Amino acid sequence: MNPDYKRFLKFAIVGGSGAIVNLLTFEIFMFLLSSMDKDACILISNGIGIFVSIFTNFLLNDRWTWGDRKKKSFLARLLKFYAAASMAALVQLGTTWVSFTYFWSSFALVYWKHDFSPTLGLVTGISFAMFINFTTSHFWAFKDAS
Repeated sequence: MNPDYKRFLKFAIVGGSGAIVNLLTFEIFMFLLSSMDKDACILISNGIGIFVSIFTNFLLNDRWTWGDRKKKSFLARLLKFYAAASMAALVQLGTTWVSFTYFWSSFALVYWKHDFSPTLGLVTGISFAMFINFTTSHFWAFKDAS
């Protein structure tokens, strides 16, 4: 298997774990902030989920996905990864809001007293952001230090 495809597969697996972290954090904060305006609650919960999942993704990607590369300092890699992931996060935030507002919210997606439309908006946002995040991580944040 081509090394870049293998690396992308690892990245996707790490991203899957990050998506779970993001979704769990999102759901926890949607519950904790449920007294707020729904749009503000979605935005804040999404932002916190992104911040937490970027950190867990950094740790896993640094060790496993790009573990074979020579490394710069931990802090330099972490800051570059947050910068790279922040670009993708902006895409995720925008896509989540647009897909929730103009698509998912138009469906009756309430099951077991839970509205799944914000969650599906988040999954849509995560999917769009993944490709941007891989590209910037591969060619910049985890670039070989040699």
